[in-house]
Amino acid sequence: MAFSKKMVGQQEIVPGPVQPGQLPEPTEITCIEVTKIYDACSQRICLDDIPPITFVPTNLTLTPSFGGCENITVSLVTPPGFVITPLPDREGFARVEATFQVTYDIVINYPDGTTQTLPGNITTFNKDIVLYVPDPNVAIMKYEALAEGLYGKVNLGVTTTVEVIIGVWIVIKSAVDVQLLVPSYGFCPTPAACEEFVTDVCEIFNQKPFPSFDPPQMHQNPY
Repeated sequence: MAFSKKMVGQQEIVPGPVQPGQLPEPTEITCIEVTKIYDACSQRICLDDIPPITFVPTNLTLTPSFGGCENITVSLVTPPGFVITPLPDREGFARVEATFQVTYDIVINYPDGTTQTLPGNITTFNKDIVLYVPDPNVAIMKYEALAEGLYGKVNLGVTTTVEVIIGVWIVIKSAVDVQLLVPSYGFCPTPAACEEFVTDVCEIFNQKPFPSFDPPQMHQNPY
């Protein structure tokens, strides 16, 4: 569903992509309160030192195999959360330390098609980086992270274990809530009415285009 459009002079204004040179003149300058990003960095982390996890196979007569990692989440360990230490020899910069926790489920496959899930496994990793943090007293540290299972193997022996390798992409940002002056086109228009999800089969039928009752015309002589 598209945003509602607003007319500014003879031009329609709506959130979305614009062509270069197609922005109309703003109608006012507005003071807004926003979270401004002052610095950010990204890293890839390959967690290849996770200790093997011991488990008891649900079927002792079949050989288990690694089936993958599911429900992988990355979260900040709090407390202490982010620890910010200003660098005396670099004005505005700070050492930023944090510990992150990766939680994941492991799926074990068996030759008969059955599976076994080992839920709630946890590993951690630390970050110790330098970012521009103009005011540590009011700084808002933010992060975004995605993770995926890269490798897994079941080891058979006196005990049965599974080892995994997990890859993490993470972006860490330093931000501050500020008031900014920005060009504006005024308030957004009232949104269009919500589209109701249709569950009535007759209503779905009534929305379908009417079919043609005419047979298709043959445009080429087959003989």
